[in-house]
Amino acid sequence: MAGVRSVYREAKMIVKHGPKYPWLKYIGAAKILHAAPIYTENCGDLAVCVLTSKFDWLPCLWSLASFYTLTQSNYRLIIYDDGTLNAFALKSILSVFPNAAIIDRRCADAVIPRALAKYPNCLRFRGVQPCARRIVDLPVLCGSPYMLMLDSDVLFLKSPDELINRLRVPKTGQFLFERDLQDAYFASREDIRRNFGVDVAGQVNCGIMLADVTNFDYAPIEEWLRQPGVQNHPWAEQTLWAMYAGGERTVLLGKEYDV
Repeated sequence: MAGVRSVYREAKMIVKHGPKYPWLKYIGAAKILHAAPIYTENCGDLAVCVLTSKFDWLPCLWSLASFYTLTQSNYRLIIYDDGTLNAFALKSILSVFPNAAIIDRRCADAVIPRALAKYPNCLRFRGVQPCARRIVDLPVLCGSPYMLMLDSDVLFLKSPDELINRLRVPKTGQFLFERDLQDAYFASREDIRRNFGVDVAGQVNCGIMLADVTNFDYAPIEEWLRQPGVQNHPWAEQTLWAMYAGGERTVLLGKEYDV
């Protein structure tokens, strides 16, 4: 189903932005390697975080470059290598973002198990699904009160004004998401309410997500992961973000950001 959603997103972006979209994302993407460096901050209350791999580091680089260029921002940047990036990829990333903090999987594996020793289900989950590290590891590794998490397939083609305004003054306790074409959760919202006692907002998608990760509480996630079948579900990470935010703390970006 994740593949179907990805194809839907691509088709919708082509309809929305025309033939320039696939050219920019796939054919012209390598040109980003020859772009002028984009300098980011080394500290700050907000960090832009991405998880990438050998399969999507180039689209991810283009996504980040489009974000920083069109927002004219220099937020601290954290790139989490899932352990598959080679020397060329790492060198290329740093040529575009010289100040980016690249976190190697081996380093994360030395830090997270100690930091989350009280949460065995969370630690088990991060070994089951690669994307699980976005909700298990990044709140610890980002080192900032607020985290903007981006998917590698998010491409900005014009100034994201609404997002820019929300980034300038993030609201305490609030979680900002894209709107999905459906409820992409491991269970229906009704079943989540009945089985976990949590009300979740509809159509949450964490392809673009601004989260308050101050004093991130792993205890509820640890309990939710006890439920059989949760850890192996392809939409587990997204569902857990939606559950952690809850309906009252969730805000969806405008329709122009829809998946």
